[in-house]
Amino acid sequence: MLLVLAAAAATPLEKLHNVSGQFWIKVILAFAALALLVAIFKWLNGMNRIILVILGCVVLGVFGFNWIYERNEPAFLTPIIDPIANSGFFPTKGAYENKQKQDVLDQKKAPAKPATTPTTPAQPVKK
Repeated sequence: MLLVLAAAAATPLEKLHNVSGQFWIKVILAFAALALLVAIFKWLNGMNRIILVILGCVVLGVFGFNWIYERNEPAFLTPIIDPIANSGFFPTKGAYENKQKQDVLDQKKAPAKPATTPTTPAQPVKK
């Protein structure tokens, strides 16, 4: 009886054949990304430190300003970005759109200025 059950059980190699092709593509892409990451770190290790610091500050600045403007920061950074975005010093997308809507509403509510016409003809300047 045990021999029949053992013969019916699938071997690990048979189980691997049943895995979808999308899984293997993802595994290969993950290994390629890891190899690329290691190569980039080795290349950065040989780079001048000042240039590396400047590039790091530029990248972090672009991400930071994007997070402040778009408010699409990761959830764990919200307590840090929230006071900066709400301080009013940096522009945010929502505040800019609200300001544009308010300007349009103010223009619609403003009374039209009457056209002024001179009541007296212009006098030539006497010398």
